Amino acid sequence: MGWQDYDTTRAKKRLIVLCDGTWMNSDYGYVKPGLLSGKGGLQVPSNVTRISRCFKRRCADGTLQIINYESGVGSGSNMLDSVTGGAFGVGLAERVREAYAYLCANYRDGDEIFLVGFSRGAFTARSVAGMISKLGLLTREGVEHFYPIFKDMQHWTDDDYDDPFPNSPFSDKPKGPNADDEYRVRLAKMGYTRIVQQNGAPITIKAVCVWDTVGSLGIPRIAWLEKVWFPGNHGNCGGGWDDQGIANATLAWMMDQMTSVGVEFDRPSLDRVIQQSSEFYLQARSQTTKTSRRAMQQWAVDAIRATVLCVHGRETTRTPGIYRQVDPKTKVERGKFLEDTNESVHSSVRVRLACEGLGLNDQSIWTCRALSEWRLKRVTVARDVPVRDANGREYYKEQLEDRWVWKYVGDDRVAPEDPNQRTMWEEPLGYYERYLLDISGGAPNVFDYAEKRANKSKRRKPSSRPRRRRP
Repeated sequence: MGWQDYDTTRAKKRLIVLCDGTWMNSDYGYVKPGLLSGKGGLQVPSNVTRISRCFKRRCADGTLQIINYESGVGSGSNMLDSVTGGAFGVGLAERVREAYAYLCANYRDGDEIFLVGFSRGAFTARSVAGMISKLGLLTREGVEHFYPIFKDMQHWTDDDYDDPFPNSPFSDKPKGPNADDEYRVRLAKMGYTRIVQQNGAPITIKAVCVWDTVGSLGIPRIAWLEKVWFPGNHGNCGGGWDDQGIANATLAWMMDQMTSVGVEFDRPSLDRVIQQSSEFYLQARSQTTKTSRRAMQQWAVDAIRATVLCVHGRETTRTPGIYRQVDPKTKVERGKFLEDTNESVHSSVRVRLACEGLGLNDQSIWTCRALSEWRLKRVTVARDVPVRDANGREYYKEQLEDRWVWKYVGDDRVAPEDPNQRTMWEEPLGYYERYLLDISGGAPNVFDYAEKRANKSKRRKPSSRPRRRRP
């Protein structure tokens, strides 16, 4: 039947492509001695590696979860690859092609596609998503023209590009910002790509799940975007430090997001991943004094360390909620602010501030400069809660609850006019996040401490203001 033998009785597959960050390679698991790595040793796994070890192989409904892991750039066997791949991203295009080709070869109708990545691996994942959105999934015949097609896609908006393959996959190729529509249709007519399944449903990506992207290319057309801010820096967000405390929180959050769209995880495997972090803290405690805060294993307040590249480069403070569009050619921000970014702030930010967690390299109290123009407030909101009547029928009942929200209070000239873009809600905790909080929240529990401190502050406020007598 052409590209694939259609079998309605086969088990559905969930194809999960995992793209690791710079210098990360779980297949090897060892860092050789070198200029950046020092004496070498066992590699601390990133969140991409750790989440890859937590997936169930078969779900409760019989769905197979197939894992494909791509190591990060700069993880090759020699110093040249480490330097060029790590600093300049050399090898990114190769990894994009490998991940995309894997999906072209293994996707069958009814399968689900998930793309997971960190750092430049997040760039890879997003680029692959962009390719699927623009090109579909190439057939066996189309893969024979893969390289010319890939180069065409890279240079659709480059008027100065001299095409070395003017007749492959076809001549008179479209150019410009909307070239992908015509290009994709022509590929499909030639039998070079698949855009829809045999039942007419479009081939889509279930989810793109990324930690802290490096690179701004390859953003696909998406139906839903959710972006959450955590404390810490690039390495804290995606993992790879000996101290995986903050990375544990970002890992648990991502697991909750993927669970919400059908992915299933193995709890014992997660316990093993968290236990590896605990072993670091036990060793650290034996090497520090009782008054030191460096060996603390408490949710949200773990260390933020500077990387080698951060020390020799420059530190960048993020700007939540007020990013602008970027010109794809010049990489310069345009005047218009991004819209519908759906940004929220993780509760670990509030907890770290309340507990006076330490800043970069434990040099001072952490103040979260990225949110210096935002103020935290607690508000009461109504939400619909599902309940059942005496006959077991489900209906929704309005319920009031307190929620935390960040409001922009900075200069109006450098912020969006849309009030929705000036508001970031605190992200609710999911199942795996609450599980992690239970086992690493400390005593007293840092989350409860932050809540109690907020309640005390709320009770003190009325008494601090002078009372007015009634007329």
